[in-house]
Amino acid sequence: MIRSALKRGIKKAFGMEAAPVVAPVPAPVWKAPVAAQAVAPVVTPAEAPAPAVEAAPVEPKPVVDAAPAPAPTTDDVAAKAPSPVVDSDDTAGAAFTFEAVQEIMDEMVRPALQGDGGDITLLRIENNDIYVKLVGSCSTCPSSILTMKMGVEALLKEEFPAMNSLIQVDG
Repeated sequence: MIRSALKRGIKKAFGMEAAPVVAPVPAPVWKAPVAAQAVAPVVTPAEAPAPAVEAAPVEPKPVVDAAPAPAPTTDDVAAKAPSPVVDSDDTAGAAFTFEAVQEIMDEMVRPALQGDGGDITLLRIENNDIYVKLVGSCSTCPSSILTMKMGVEALLKEEFPAMNSLIQVDG
């Protein structure tokens, strides 16, 4: 038994074994053989032809004799003229005043600095430059320059586009 199984394995490995006779499986009735199968084009719903719809006959509209429109007068043109541009443009940002800057500092900047043991004082605004003084632990912090430029100045420039720069006053 082992010997016959070994012989079959060797013959099979070298291709010497005769293939068993298997009856061909007939193709299903609903499917044609691959060689004779026709390929139908795929039609997407967007390409599908629209169903024919019979259009209703269009009746012509009666022509009405109308008087020509009067030419516009200068009063009419002045009434329809666009309104002048208002000085308070939303793209210009908030009003650039000492009080407005102080409000932004009090609401957004000071709480963060006070949390680290420091503070900031708004001194003055000259030629769209804002002068401030860092106090407490912020005055000696090595990261104060980074905090001033990347944090406070970026925030103030976002709120007040007319601002030039933030200047730190020592002493």
